[in-house]
Amino acid sequence: MRWLATGVLAVTLLTAGLTGQSDSGTFVIRNVRVFDGETVAERQTVVIGEGRITAVGSAVSAPPGALEIPGTGRTLLPGLMDAHIHLPIFSLTTTAALQQSLAFGVTTTVVMAAAPSQFASRLKEIEAADAPDLAALLSAGTAATAPGGHPTQMGGPGFPTLTAPGEAAAFVAARIAEGSDFIKIIHDDTNAAYGRTLPTLSEATVAALASAAHAQGRLAVAHIGTEQQAMRAIDAGVDGLAHLFVGPTVSPEFVQDAKRRNVFVIPTLSILYSVCGQSDGQQILDDARVMSLVRPQFRAPLDLPAGGIQPSCAGAKAAVRQLAAAGVPIVAGTDAPGPGTTYGASLHWELIHLVDAGMTPTAALAAATSAAARAFHLTDRGRIAPGLRADLLLVDGDPSTEIRATRNIVRIWKKGVTVPPTSN
Repeated sequence: MRWLATGVLAVTLLTAGLTGQSDSGTFVIRNVRVFDGETVAERQTVVIGEGRITAVGSAVSAPPGALEIPGTGRTLLPGLMDAHIHLPIFSLTTTAALQQSLAFGVTTTVVMAAAPSQFASRLKEIEAADAPDLAALLSAGTAATAPGGHPTQMGGPGFPTLTAPGEAAAFVAARIAEGSDFIKIIHDDTNAAYGRTLPTLSEATVAALASAAHAQGRLAVAHIGTEQQAMRAIDAGVDGLAHLFVGPTVSPEFVQDAKRRNVFVIPTLSILYSVCGQSDGQQILDDARVMSLVRPQFRAPLDLPAGGIQPSCAGAKAAVRQLAAAGVPIVAGTDAPGPGTTYGASLHWELIHLVDAGMTPTAALAAATSAAARAFHLTDRGRIAPGLRADLLLVDGDPSTEIRATRNIVRIWKKGVTVPPTSN
């Protein structure tokens, strides 16, 4: 693996000292810049033991005999989260997708729908195992949609749908029985982006699903396709939006509604830009150090041509800037492996897009760490603080001032265990 011309030897030596280390091992990272999920502190010492962060500060003493890792010129971040992916239903490919995600420092992923129901249950098994060589995951299980609605047009095995508010409670109960961590709701007729109309759930049914999810202690996250659908979903009581929308503008009312209802928003600019003919795919394909970690089976979406209808994404870009300014939580997600995206790598491009849209680098980093963890109620990760999981990413440089530095990966840990460097 050739992440950095000057960093290969250091990575090799450190890996030799820590690869396969058990959760009981203790190590310390010295003199490192720390982005703790919200703020940046210079010249910090971080101690990790038993798979947890045990101490953070400028005057921290490490236990005798702890392995020391140099942090000078480097930044330590919480492991990144991609809050919107999908996974193939084939077991080996699913494992490969989670391994590739982890190789890019994405230690936690959020699966925004999985069908058929048996696959949803399998994802729950993977989640429970939380293996050190796979990105952790949360899953929505089977999404709530109308008969013939999105994503049924994509083919594949059939899955349960619903037609009326009175069916919501049973639908939610069935998804929770399968192991769903939250409920994804489709409120999108796909007309705006694709030039055709499909059935979609009524606002009353969306509201009933959100209420049923909340009654079971689960989040309700809505997939939407237009600004009007987004506002209806917000008014129906969802907790978050799984996308922004295409179009040339954004209305002040949308931002005000999102703020008033305290929803979080996963813009997924990476996939929206592909719809708008601005795919990241070629840039990723042209980056040799990134492509060294992209597995052959996940390269095809990067080379997909733009569709015939290419609407404007100016409204989504403006929405990110306005939502961030209003204090609406922005959460990073990619919709990988959709057109122009791939697991893990695309999250680094998503961070670039968030900064380009007007967020500060630290705010973009928070979108992929603390804000994502907070949105999905993950209290044990997303920050660097004593007692939390040692899901960590060490990079050369300072991504809090130059967001592209997140790609300068030196080391990744999941639960305090080193993720060995890999290449293709």
